[in-house]
Amino acid sequence: MIRLLIDADMLLFKAVKSCEVEIEWMPDIITTHLPLREVSLLFDDLINTKKRQAEAEEVVLCWTSIDNFRNKVDPSYKANRRATNHRLKPVGFKEARRRMENNYNSECWYRLEADDVLGILGTRSHDQSSIIWSGDKDLNQIPGLHLNDDGTIKTITEPEADVFFYRQILIGDAVDGFGGCPSIGPKGAEKLIPLKAFTPATAWRTVVNTYKKKGLSEQQALVQARLARILRSTEYTYDDISLWTPPIPVTTDTTKP
Repeated sequence: MIRLLIDADMLLFKAVKSCEVEIEWMPDIITTHLPLREVSLLFDDLINTKKRQAEAEEVVLCWTSIDNFRNKVDPSYKANRRATNHRLKPVGFKEARRRMENNYNSECWYRLEADDVLGILGTRSHDQSSIIWSGDKDLNQIPGLHLNDDGTIKTITEPEADVFFYRQILIGDAVDGFGGCPSIGPKGAEKLIPLKAFTPATAWRTVVNTYKKKGLSEQQALVQARLARILRSTEYTYDDISLWTPPIPVTTDTTKP
């Protein structure tokens, strides 16, 4: 049985933004409204389209929890979003989400982001085949089948997924508020950590040495790695989160979630 795992936060955001209605009551008064029935219809259509593309028999919506274990790793995680004054979610998103969670087979796990739920479910070995859809490039660090927006399906091997993860430690993610290694971009990370002859131990040494060249410690590199890491099935058991551990022991102990 083919099971499609969907980043529901991202898909619902798209539906809600598309259905928002701005009303100008008078020259200096404008309000935003959300017709929830239209959101529901559009969301249903988006889900059904992706289900057809994946030829899936089952759909599971993955949602982000209010709590986030990464804030224990680094309290500044996503602080750039909290510090802004603009709305992080469009009007009516919370109520729309409540309805969609009730209408569909949904998973929202304590302290995890939707990405983590996708990663864990996508790497569990069951009889059924799972396909992941997400518009977030971070899911490229999860091995398995992935549905593209054009309907094609790509396979990410475990070495490819691991290479993407180690490169992400260097690049960071400005959207999520962690910077990675200063002045290292995608091209630099690709050159430092090539797919050919990749091994986790060699990649971690490269990451640590690159951080040290910038005056940063191995411990700082480890924090960035744990922020970047999308959890896999072996890293989560009944609400117990195992923070990512380097293939080579670090020199100091680290804080656990």
